[in-house]
Amino acid sequence: MAGSMRWRREDLAAIGVHLFYLPPRSPELNHIECVWRSVKYEDMPVRAYTSTPELHTAVDHALTRRAAAVATTTPQSLKTA
Repeated sequence: MAGSMRWRREDLAAIGVHLFYLPPRSPELNHIECVWRSVKYEDMPVRAYTSTPELHTAVDHALTRRAAAVATTTPQSLKTA
């Protein structure tokens, strides 16, 4: 823990703030990693782009498709997934 926070830990705990530390590399604990993996491998079939604008467009379209898929997902289907 950083030295500047160590002495404040008890003060923070007294007001209900509890620090939760993640390992330096823990993609399984970061939900956006699952989204990016799906976008990368399922929504962006082309693996190489010739320009930055082309890549940006592909990412925008992939994220739009992913958002539409999530928007049409019902809470019941999330429980069974």
